[in-house]
Amino acid sequence: MSINYEKSLGKRLADFNSKYYKPPINTASRGQCVWYTQGRAYEKKDVYIGARGNAKDVYQSCKNDNFQVSKYPKPNSIACFNGGTYGHVRYVEHVIANTVYYTEANSNADNAISADDGLLKKMSLESWMKQSNLQGHVVVKKEELITFEIVTKKGNLGLYKSSSIKKKNKVKTINAKSIKVVAGSGKVKGGRELVKVLYENRYYWAIRKTITKKQQLRRKG
Repeated sequence: MSINYEKSLGKRLADFNSKYYKPPINTASRGQCVWYTQGRAYEKKDVYIGARGNAKDVYQSCKNDNFQVSKYPKPNSIACFNGGTYGHVRYVEHVIANTVYYTEANSNADNAISADDGLLKKMSLESWMKQSNLQGHVVVKKEELITFEIVTKKGNLGLYKSSSIKKKNKVKTINAKSIKVVAGSGKVKGGRELVKVLYENRYYWAIRKTITKKQQLRRKG
């Protein structure tokens, strides 16, 4: 649906009653800025960012997980700020010429849903880039998913919350025949080949090949 951003200034674009702002899809603290940007990314672009603790951690965490980042605001990107104790994030709705249209939540630090949350605002690009503590922007982009077979013994596969494959980061072990892998997400770490996977509407990391090159996932076809 096309939006007239200028005429929509001061209006809430998000639907806070939708599934995108509720568990199990959105597990961040309701009313917080991270909760809002995560929900908005899923609502608009069907991309799961993942609850990532404090706002000041979002930029580096997303970068580590192979999300595209940009110095300048792009339509459908998350602006990340690392000032203060917790930092802040905003959702860039649209950019045209010298104008950035954006929405945000918890700008008044009340830690609850209030009347000003999600309202469309605007700022000149020049002023935007001069904001203090702006780290950069995480680009919300629909990812291509490829089906991989799980070829481990009994079809078991460990899922981890980050590319740091350690026992403390293991979320669960699943038993399945196949799983969706994010195209281009492969990386080599600690002698193992890793991939980012999508399972039950959440992103995790998994080992594609072990240190001994024993295969755990194999592309179908």
